[in-house]
Amino acid sequence: MKLPRKFNSDFSLLKNNSLKLNYSSDLFVSCNNEEDLFLIHDFLKDNKLNYWIIGDGTNIILKNNLKGLVIKNNLKGISFYQNSMMAGAGELWDDIVTSSLDNNLYGLENLSGIPGSVGASPIQNIGAYGSEISDFVEYVETFNLKKGRYEVFSKSACNFSYRDSIFKKKPYLLVTKICLNLSEKFKANTHYEALPKKVFDAREQRKNILTIRSQKLPNYKKIPNVGSFFKNPIISESKLKKLISDFPEIKSYSFDEKKYKVSAAWLIDKLDLKGTTKGECGISKEHALVFYNFSDQSDSLLSYAREVKKRIKENFDIALEFEPTIFS
Repeated sequence: MKLPRKFNSDFSLLKNNSLKLNYSSDLFVSCNNEEDLFLIHDFLKDNKLNYWIIGDGTNIILKNNLKGLVIKNNLKGISFYQNSMMAGAGELWDDIVTSSLDNNLYGLENLSGIPGSVGASPIQNIGAYGSEISDFVEYVETFNLKKGRYEVFSKSACNFSYRDSIFKKKPYLLVTKICLNLSEKFKANTHYEALPKKVFDAREQRKNILTIRSQKLPNYKKIPNVGSFFKNPIISESKLKKLISDFPEIKSYSFDEKKYKVSAAWLIDKLDLKGTTKGECGISKEHALVFYNFSDQSDSLLSYAREVKKRIKENFDIALEFEPTIFS
């Protein structure tokens, strides 16, 4: 197999994942521009390989060395047109939040401080403190690595749902940029219970969000983690009523017609698992959804997470789902 000059072989992924897992990939390439997109497409067409697309690596768990090609999405660029903001997939998410405020466009304040890149945001439909990126998406531009062409998805075509989108089901779509529809007028979203209800402006709202995050969520650069490890489970009204009869204090929120979202953090905390450790991994004392790992391997972390899932199922008859994506 003849490698293009830009490709690297036997590449360490240690600096490309927030858990600091010491795994490698057979091949690695950074995608920086349109020319790279077509180069990667042609290479994959000629060589039948497994491949994975990564951004900043803050929401992935490497299970082992990857046999195939890792594509680092590093497409940059931020621009504005009236109320619309276009951002390249390789930009850091929090940078575009600050950039929107610098340009007097509002809406993204509650999504401040979320680690990771712009490209991952529509895939995961990132959300926090009462906001989701799907609230603002106008369209998502992608490059189809199978067909070697650009494909644009309107908001409705993205099939957004809780921490999900069409892009999770079509991993051959590499997000190139997103377009967000923002507002020229600031309107504070203070629905989250811990947020102050009176806010002077968007920068104060951002400051409040960052303060809450710093108190609950450890910096992955100091304590290796992937943020929330489990999604909040969505259950039926009848199931919630049964749980309330056994656990009147359970934390739940109306989600959809006769559907309710249960706090996964509450479930874990109820079993006194917050702050527990197992070897070099454990659950944060500040937030029950944050699992940390000081090993450069993921075996113990995944084993402990599966153990927690099992205990939640046994005690509440609820099946938790991992939020980060596992690469293997």
